Amino acid sequence: MKKILAAVLTLMLTAVLAAGCAATDVVLQYGRISFDAIISAFPNLVSSSDGYFVLTADGTTSLKISSDYKAGQDDIVLETPLEPFVRAGLDASRLTEGLKAEGGMLYLATDYGDGTGKSDNVRDALFEAVKADRMTLSYHKELDHFGIGLARGKFEWAKDHAKNDKDIVFVVSAEPLAELGVDVGNIEGWALLTMMDQDGNEMDVLVKPYDLKQ
Repeated sequence: MKKILAAVLTLMLTAVLAAGCAATDVVLQYGRISFDAIISAFPNLVSSSDGYFVLTADGTTSLKISSDYKAGQDDIVLETPLEPFVRAGLDASRLTEGLKAEGGMLYLATDYGDGTGKSDNVRDALFEAVKADRMTLSYHKELDHFGIGLARGKFEWAKDHAKNDKDIVFVVSAEPLAELGVDVGNIEGWALLTMMDQDGNEMDVLVKPYDLKQ
């Protein structure tokens, strides 16, 4: 009986600790809240097409998020015009894993597994990636941004869009492009920055920020 009671208490304690950890995940909690706030303030930011939620501020560079990760298509795709990269020296035929060119567009496609089912809204669809891997979601203190990690890139949004001039930001890793001979400091529409990754290591990235309030 004592052994059974001890086992029950252990299970109860484990459940309490798990609940406590979930309750203190402020990055997850406020990441969702801040993303909802941006979509609520700028509803025209998101549309739907071919099983994707399409998030774009200018109709050219966009984040396409599958409404169902089990549908057999790429889960999340960052899509942007290819021509600025070609003018900076990119040979599209040499693109490496995670990057591809098609129909005049450059794609960063990321797979997060099968997901948990069909999502009815863009926030739930985006955060399916976090369910697959909690480390996919991060907080960028310097810019006061939350972000979802992509293959060869990232998508970030402001914690408080009312106080930030970079409401959403598309991020592409510069290293794989530089290795292909691209002049990464001279890509029209993109700025080259050095940022810290989650492990504190410096990395060069291309960023395209948008102030949605302009």
